[in-house]
Amino acid sequence: MAGDRRVLLVNSLYHMTNDGAVQVLSGQIAILTGVFAFGPFETGILGGTSLLVNAVVQMLTGVMSDRRDPSRFLPIGILIVGVSCFLVAAATSFWALLLFVSLLRVGASFYHPVGMSWIGREFPPHELDRSLGFQSGFGDLGEVLGTATGAGAGLVWGWQWAFLIWGAANLLAVATGLVLVQGHPSPPITRSPTTWRDLWGSLRDVKFWLLPLAIGSVGYNVVALFGPQLLHQVYGVNPGIAGMVVALWLLVGVGVALSFGRSSRRFGRFALMVFAYVAIGVACLATALLTVAWLIVVVLCTLGAGLFLTYPGLFAFASEASHRRLQGAAFGLVFFFQLLGGAIGSFAAGAISDVYSADPVLTYTAPFWFAAVVSLATAAYLLLFRRWAPLRAAAPAETPPSR
Repeated sequence: MAGDRRVLLVNSLYHMTNDGAVQVLSGQIAILTGVFAFGPFETGILGGTSLLVNAVVQMLTGVMSDRRDPSRFLPIGILIVGVSCFLVAAATSFWALLLFVSLLRVGASFYHPVGMSWIGREFPPHELDRSLGFQSGFGDLGEVLGTATGAGAGLVWGWQWAFLIWGAANLLAVATGLVLVQGHPSPPITRSPTTWRDLWGSLRDVKFWLLPLAIGSVGYNVVALFGPQLLHQVYGVNPGIAGMVVALWLLVGVGVALSFGRSSRRFGRFALMVFAYVAIGVACLATALLTVAWLIVVVLCTLGAGLFLTYPGLFAFASEASHRRLQGAAFGLVFFFQLLGGAIGSFAAGAISDVYSADPVLTYTAPFWFAAVVSLATAAYLLLFRRWAPLRAAAPAETPPSR
């Protein structure tokens, strides 16, 4: 039976406004370093701490979502995101900024486990690539718009305006979503409590994909947080324009994500994953080596866009590997490790940058060397350990077997 298109539309709307609000920071990072007087090391703290908060809370929302109707549970997170945006706009110091961005991440912790679980419940296995690719594209579109408004509004009107815009957008999304899915609760599932045994079983189901998810998050955060600073500090690009480069990278990624379903059928999902990590690694390596700003932009917006193949592909693999009753818990684990990888990667990139702070170029290129190494290592991991990958595209069971 085909899934309800209203669910896909509302899910995609939530994904767009959630990710847009989160992404404003990347569009403004080169501006905010001037406003709040911080550098790459503090950037690592800001990105790493907020991602760590997101990871921990997301584990809890994933477990809780298996016993709740996502059409009612997910809007709570989107509401928190909206309110947090208004608080971020009121920040007057780096530490206040860190606090309110972390609160925003508490709200953002709802979407991925709850929203992905909602899609997994609503749509049959043969529709997963299309539906996951569609909502992933909307999330990427939100990231483009969030980055662009962060850079553009920050440059023209002041950095607070982008957060105010996305705060209002999230509140409007909640009201719209509740109306559209009224009378269409989540498909019924077995309402037994999620136990630690269930979580351990879910972890075993998706364990092969945890490292690629974590490293993909490293690549994403290095480009989004350190890319604008590299362009601004080393090559003298206007901070607003540097933020727009990230928006352009994300815009190309939208097209890549939306084409995932067709590409997957043609080349195979696993082959696309290997290609994606090679492309990310080469793009980061080239960014560290090149000395011309426009060439860096070209590389990031071509090979670097391979990153956006990883999200729908790895999510589909995780959905197939997990049991339907426990998909919220499974996605909570999946995104915990993804965000944990991003948090550790952000802390590491900031620390590595600080080690080379005496070198005005290496302090901004070091994070890209780091991302290149771990991305290429992940491609090798996929190829070397493919035989242990759960690649069979079978429909998840309604209830898990005895463990």
